[in-house]
Amino acid sequence: MHAFKIEKENIKKKIDEGIFKTCSKPSSATASWWHTFLRIKDGKDDIIPFLQCTKCLSIFSYDVNKTGSSTHKSHAQNCLGGGAASTSKNQDISDMFSKDKISLTSSKAAFAEACAKFCAYDLRSFETVNGQGFELLCQSLLDIAHKHPHRIQAKSIISDPTTISRKVQKLAEENRSELINRLLFDLKKIKLFGITTDFWKNKYSSESYLTVTLHYNKGGVMNNFVLKTVLFSDAKTGENTKRMIWNILKSYDINPDSYEIIYITDNGSNLISALNGEAHIRCICHCINLVVSQSIEACPSIDLIVAQCRDLVCHFKRCELQSKLSSTLKQDICTRWNSTYDTIWSIYLNYDDVQEILLNRNEEKYLSGIDRYLIKDITDLLSVFKICSEKLSADDNPTLHAVLPWFVKLKKTCEPRSTDKLYVIQLKKALLEKLDEKIWITDIHYIATFLHPETKSLPTLSHSERNKVVQSVKKMLKTVGLDENSADTIIVTDNDKIKRRRNKRAKRADITVDDVLKEFASNDNSLTDSDNDVYDEVLEYMKSKVIYEKGEDVLSWWKKYSCIYGKLSSLALALLSIPASSATSERVFSETGRILESRRQQLAPDSLDSLVFLRNFK
Repeated sequence: MHAFKIEKENIKKKIDEGIFKTCSKPSSATASWWHTFLRIKDGKDDIIPFLQCTKCLSIFSYDVNKTGSSTHKSHAQNCLGGGAASTSKNQDISDMFSKDKISLTSSKAAFAEACAKFCAYDLRSFETVNGQGFELLCQSLLDIAHKHPHRIQAKSIISDPTTISRKVQKLAEENRSELINRLLFDLKKIKLFGITTDFWKNKYSSESYLTVTLHYNKGGVMNNFVLKTVLFSDAKTGENTKRMIWNILKSYDINPDSYEIIYITDNGSNLISALNGEAHIRCICHCINLVVSQSIEACPSIDLIVAQCRDLVCHFKRCELQSKLSSTLKQDICTRWNSTYDTIWSIYLNYDDVQEILLNRNEEKYLSGIDRYLIKDITDLLSVFKICSEKLSADDNPTLHAVLPWFVKLKKTCEPRSTDKLYVIQLKKALLEKLDEKIWITDIHYIATFLHPETKSLPTLSHSERNKVVQSVKKMLKTVGLDENSADTIIVTDNDKIKRRRNKRAKRADITVDDVLKEFASNDNSLTDSDNDVYDEVLEYMKSKVIYEKGEDVLSWWKKYSCIYGKLSSLALALLSIPASSATSERVFSETGRILESRRQQLAPDSLDSLVFLRNFK
């Protein structure tokens, strides 16, 4: 029996190696089980007394003169996916799927056990077995196993860590070359794109790094690529910063002098100095965060309450009381946007539970200065700022056009009402002052708002201010090479006296970008026809009553109307693909924080750059 088994294994091996071949059933064979089997020929093309199952590839002996067919018939009926002899095809299919499900369930259980041992033996977190990279690894192993008929020892294909490190850098170099060629082609049509950049610090070594990210439009789709993450060992002066940014761009064959680049950064003095004279806008989310934090500091009574909220959260974390709450209290972290709001709001949501826990511990002092209704009023006001920064931090959909409408929305939110309490009035006053001081609205923001069909009338501006925006649009068309002979005369009729359409105010919890745009455009002023016979695409766009459905993607809209507004469409697609914030860089910082953990402080800067690049170049 043992020798017979070895013989079958040798036959299967020779089939896999191509020495033996399979062929169809005899022409005289009529039994249904033959649909599941093939005959086998040896190296001399002679038929040997064996068959192979087409489903599971098992080898069976068969000699028409010596053996019966009951074994073959039974296997054909029971083999996973085999042709059953049952007269009901539906029953055969259901049997097949149920057996496949049982097989997959057992395999999944075995793999779960292997993952559990992997986490335990190698001291890995449970999240290690979750994610796109781990799925890619598993699929690669399954594909390798599928290609080989015999069981493979894992050690035979596992590479040395040094080999993996070199492979990471090699893959990064290959993908960078691919990106350079792609950008060379993509940036030919319109030389306008955005660059977000910022510094971040390794908390273990205090070393500074600089990350540069590129944003541009291709075929109506926003594209974001992390170009480089470099160790910044020189003094972080404006001159050194500019040199580093320029060198990174040139490494991708991008000459900054040959393109129109809009830079988005935070309010760091070195970045402002480095980009002096360039098209530079401040990250709107950083600005909003400054407005909120400095406004709270300007109101001593509210600042004291916020400090008490921070102390309360620290106490619950220190005493391990978080598990007793239905939702955890959030710690205020100064570098995290909306962190103060999250802290206060989490206390409000858990107020009753917090109060009960402190009473049982005779620690009411931690809650004595925190009034439930006061923090509710504060969060009601700050929630609009939180929603605003969350909406404007996106980099996968246009945001630049919404900065001006959101700015108007925030100012309206901070207008005092007769029903406001004194501390709310004080906070609103401080917010209004800081909004004017910290929010930088540039011509680029006005142009982006003009290029959104729902806000193109710029209703909050006077006719002279709107004329200035239109002139800026025409100037930008010339600058990016889209309009060499644009007319200098701009005719915009002043209809400020036209009755403004009223817009129902959206509820705080349901504020969307569409709501903000509609509220901004509720003062829409009609434009009268001009006597100017020269066709002016910008003026035609202003005068036209365009149709823009709620929720419609503005990039798709411009792509749809590109046949009518060819030049404006090209400008809009490029400009509106540039983000309003440097949130992309912030997200990269979070990623690198997970890479540069305490046990990986010896990781070379080039390896870090390669890992970050590969993660973002998918």
